[in-house]
Amino acid sequence: MLKNYLVITLRNLLRNKVYTAINLVGLAVGIASCLLIFLFLQHELSYDESFKDADRIYRVTSTVQKGDQTIETAAAIGPLAQLLPQEYPEVESATVLINMGQNAIRTDEQAFYTDNIIYADSNIFSVLDFPFIVGNPSTALKAPASIVLTSELAGKLFGSLEAALGKPVKYIASTFLVTGVIDQTAPSHINPGAILPLHFDAQTEYYVTDWNGIGGYTYLKLHKKEHAAPLQEKIADLYDRKATPGQSLAGITGATFQLQNITDAYLDKEKEAPVGEVGNITYIYIFGVIAGFLLLIASINYINLATARSAKRAKEVGMRKAIGASRAQVIQQFLLESVLLAIVASLLALMLVELTLPLFNTVTGKTIDSVLILSSELGMALLVIVLFIGIVAGSYPAFFLSRFSSAEVLKSNQTPKSGNALLRKGLVVAQFTISLVLITGTIVVYDQMMHVRNTDLGFDKEQVVAISIPSIGWVKQKENLAAIKQEFRRLPQVVLTTNAQQLPGEGAVKGDYLLEQNNRLVKKSINTISVGYEYLDLMGMKLSAGRNYSKDIRTDEQFRYILNEAAVKELGWSDAIDKRIKPTWADTANGTVIGVVKDFNYTSLHSKIEPLVIQLDPHFGKLVVRLEANTPLAATLSDMEDIWRKYFPGYPMDYSFLDESFHQQYQAEEKMLTIFTFFALLTIVIACMGLFGLASYMAEQRTKEIGIRKVLGGSVTDIVVLLTGNFATLVVIAIVLAVPVAWYAMDTWLQNFAYRTELSWWQFVAAGMGALAIALLTVSYQALKAATTDPVKALRAE
Repeated sequence: MLKNYLVITLRNLLRNKVYTAINLVGLAVGIASCLLIFLFLQHELSYDESFKDADRIYRVTSTVQKGDQTIETAAAIGPLAQLLPQEYPEVESATVLINMGQNAIRTDEQAFYTDNIIYADSNIFSVLDFPFIVGNPSTALKAPASIVLTSELAGKLFGSLEAALGKPVKYIASTFLVTGVIDQTAPSHINPGAILPLHFDAQTEYYVTDWNGIGGYTYLKLHKKEHAAPLQEKIADLYDRKATPGQSLAGITGATFQLQNITDAYLDKEKEAPVGEVGNITYIYIFGVIAGFLLLIASINYINLATARSAKRAKEVGMRKAIGASRAQVIQQFLLESVLLAIVASLLALMLVELTLPLFNTVTGKTIDSVLILSSELGMALLVIVLFIGIVAGSYPAFFLSRFSSAEVLKSNQTPKSGNALLRKGLVVAQFTISLVLITGTIVVYDQMMHVRNTDLGFDKEQVVAISIPSIGWVKQKENLAAIKQEFRRLPQVVLTTNAQQLPGEGAVKGDYLLEQNNRLVKKSINTISVGYEYLDLMGMKLSAGRNYSKDIRTDEQFRYILNEAAVKELGWSDAIDKRIKPTWADTANGTVIGVVKDFNYTSLHSKIEPLVIQLDPHFGKLVVRLEANTPLAATLSDMEDIWRKYFPGYPMDYSFLDESFHQQYQAEEKMLTIFTFFALLTIVIACMGLFGLASYMAEQRTKEIGIRKVLGGSVTDIVVLLTGNFATLVVIAIVLAVPVAWYAMDTWLQNFAYRTELSWWQFVAAGMGALAIALLTVSYQALKAATTDPVKALRAE
């Protein structure tokens, strides 16, 4: 029986090549897209799962009180890593680490800048078991002069990973011996570039060993995951019990602790000061919905085409029933046909995934391994898809076709109507509603990205080069920075040079100040950046009151501040100049405000402009250079590198352009735009493929009607309008349904931006008219073909 079903199924599929091709291609593309999204989601949700006992590893996060401010942060204040294993038996082991950001790791021959240089205590590998390629994790950070490299960095420095072990490298002004090389390819929110012992730097170690310090990132491994909730209750108020009131270096007045499983850390973008990479759970949901949409559209194609061509298969069903086939057997045959089609489409989809995965990785910025295509998880996802298409999507056509009566079909020369026309129309409307929501979303995301690019930021980011200064000791670093700024200024292509510890787009650090308000000093925590002389001029920032820093006024380096307009407004000052401002960490210092700068976006446009204090520090930070417009970059950078080598021999000149680095804040949105565009086009293509097949069968069903209309004088135009009108109506209905859905979805997404484009009628009209035009072009081919057919051929059988 099964062999008979297979033969009939293959015969039907091969006989109806257009129908089979449309379904196969539509299903294959839809399934491939779903699988790519599944791999992406699997990758995003797998962060930190590679750690052994990840379900028992927790990060201690904090809710910090700083005056009247409440801050959610990924860091935890105090020596928790020392205290918790001693006082709480639930804790198996604990570690603390600090992310020191980017710096150079070098040998005598070469140097490379690496991100996420981590200082950690020697327990780190008992909690976070990064896989060691060479070295012993239990002793790797025991010695103060030890360093653990990633395989990528070790390969760059030494070529062979095995050769790296025991070799000396230099970091800042110290020499370290490589005691281990770890594999960092598994996705982790920490993603270290190199790991050094915390206790080699006494000043930094203080931050994580004293209750009045700034705090590091504390990770615990519990004996049982069930201990997490009761332990959190025990340690919640630990800071208030241990810290000395009013002694915090960071101005912290209170804090409570929470435990967060390590696998949840990557997607928690609400916490301030993340230790490393952060994802976005919103995009997980968005892409999951898109995958469902694609699968639904491909399934709708199958349902529509199967029911539309039911008239052609009526006699087949009637004949099978006449020779003894039961309705259940007919249903089995058609379900087998849909399952077989889904299986073949799935095999084609796997090949498409293999071919497109490198491009998909490039677009998403991920490193999804093609080996995952053979994983059991993907196999299970594929099985679910096949069953969904084969059984769920195939059920309606199977049950509909099986209800034909053999007597009705065989005794009459007429064929029954091909399926429920209302259902088919509803499914077409659903397809185009989904497509229109995605197309509108693409237009809105693109418009927001253009808004981001073209918004006046309050400074000029073009032609600005930022160069990282290697840590070579404070005295030498200060001298070399001053000298190289002067030499760069002599280059004819250079307009200005300065330095800055925080550039626009890099945010700011929190500073705690006593500020004059209503004739008294009030304590406030305000964002702060440290810059050199001529920073405002180089950036093209404008003063609205007071003056800029001047090299001729030496007291400017002694607690003189420039505030932005947002800070002045929040403080309620009508005239900010000469107002008192005193940093809390300087007992005897009395500072004053010398200027007010017009508001500028020092963070991304996701956030509104908050109060800002600008303080002068002409000795440290990145070297910032403004070049003349239309400067030949290659030649200019070459001249700058020649000067650089005089002052920092052995260190590469690590530079970036401010416009590019500022725009990197919107990488997630740019990727979303690319993916949105790709999948929106796919949905419309798949929908139009189904529409093409449906129009073909509808035209074929109305062949005799068209012939009669032509004989009675109907023109080609009349017939084309007749055949396309119904489809145009369906698309218009889809537009009406899609507008409120798209409006709500995109308005919700735009709320992520403090500075956003406004939703406009043209965005929805453009999406609707585009979809309508594509649909009409798709249907018009079949309509023209039917309208130009000789009516004699159509009526010959009558």
